[in-house]
Amino acid sequence: ESRFGTHQGIKGLQFPRVMVILDDDEARGFMFSYDKLFGSVEPTATDLKNVEEGKETSIDRTRRLFYVTCSRAEESLAIVAYTQEPQKVNDYVLKQGWFEKDEIIQI
Repeated sequence: ESRFGTHQGIKGLQFPRVMVILDDDEARGFMFSYDKLFGSVEPTATDLKNVEEGKETSIDRTRRLFYVTCSRAEESLAIVAYTQEPQKVNDYVLKQGWFEKDEIIQI
């Protein structure tokens, strides 16, 4: 049996194995941006203005959503990030200490 859910729809649930698919192009939204979170796309003028004013940004919302998706895994977690800048994503998650180098595979 397989269960699929949206990133927002799995809050509070737990699963032995979790695969998180990150693809801003297919998401077609503007409230969240994994590319911005991982530094593969520059923040917008609105993001920078909101940071300056102490307001929430799409990057803040995406960081929380990423935590929700990753923290659903009880035993194993796989993250698939579709991006035009895989090296930037790789560098960012290593810099943040979220993953170890041997846990990342670029294809």
